[in-house]
Amino acid sequence: MITLNQVRLKTREMILKDIDFTFEKGNIYGMVAINGSGKTTLFRAISQLISVNSGHIIAPSSLFYYETIEWFDGNLSGKDYLLYIKNVWNSSQNLEQEIEYWEMSDYIHLPIRKYSLGMKQRLLIAMYFMSQADCWLMDEITNGLDEYYRTKFFNRLTEIHSQQLIIISSHYKEELMNVCDKIVKIEKCRIEEVQ
Repeated sequence: MITLNQVRLKTREMILKDIDFTFEKGNIYGMVAINGSGKTTLFRAISQLISVNSGHIIAPSSLFYYETIEWFDGNLSGKDYLLYIKNVWNSSQNLEQEIEYWEMSDYIHLPIRKYSLGMKQRLLIAMYFMSQADCWLMDEITNGLDEYYRTKFFNRLTEIHSQQLIIISSHYKEELMNVCDKIVKIEKCRIEEVQ
């Protein structure tokens, strides 16, 4: 569970103003909002990469957030990253099965600088599954995925989500409707559930 208590979050502009909201475990939340509305900033605050201006956020210690493929070191391989996640998170997830599921065997040993956008996104998604964290914050995670891999991703989420709390941000509500238990939006400094 993630709980926001009277959270005020401001960067150049006010993002959230005195918000109370709870994200419950066992649910997939779709978070939709226009560019610049604060989705990424909220994820940073939840994961303690930045501080809130006031109020507080209670989040599980077993939380995985890897904001963007831009964080990858192009000199390392995808296998380097997956092994690192497996070891740091003490994961029981089978590494080779994860690589096979995302069809990365042909390139997983190459430096990431040689990966296409879609290849990087599949690696990023595999890192989440490899972590086995209780809570995932996934920021526009389907960017760069074609329809085939989007379907694989959403199918896999529906298989495992009952044990986790997953929040996926996107600009596209329609993409999230079939897989998410709840859709929330950030608008006018508030978080509201969408019917």
